[in-house]
Amino acid sequence: MRETAEELALVKKHTIYPFLMSTVENDKKKIAGSNVKMKSVYLQYLDNLQAKISLDMYQCKKNLKDNKIIIIEQTKSDLGLIVKYSNKEYKHKMDLHWSKVKVDVTLLLTDYMKVDITELI
Repeated sequence: MRETAEELALVKKHTIYPFLMSTVENDKKKIAGSNVKMKSVYLQYLDNLQAKISLDMYQCKKNLKDNKIIIIEQTKSDLGLIVKYSNKEYKHKMDLHWSKVKVDVTLLLTDYMKVDITELI
């Protein structure tokens, strides 16, 4: 059975969210260790951003469950991520290259931050 676009998007988001959270956490550590004048403001903004992402991660997991999609295995390789999952008793595999993961994390982050991606260089 072929997966729907919605199911593919759910699996992909479920896979990307942890990388987005790690990216924000790493940036928080860099800001905390820097000499930025408005450090507390930036850190609070990123804390709020992480809270929003956490809520969306929870909703994504709920949507996976509601659609009877089970993540069987998630593996990292030199080339990217391999996600094995099942939906309605059919097994599927998704390969995401690291370059695609980076683009997806960037797109999600700009969406959360309400930044126009076309203005980034």
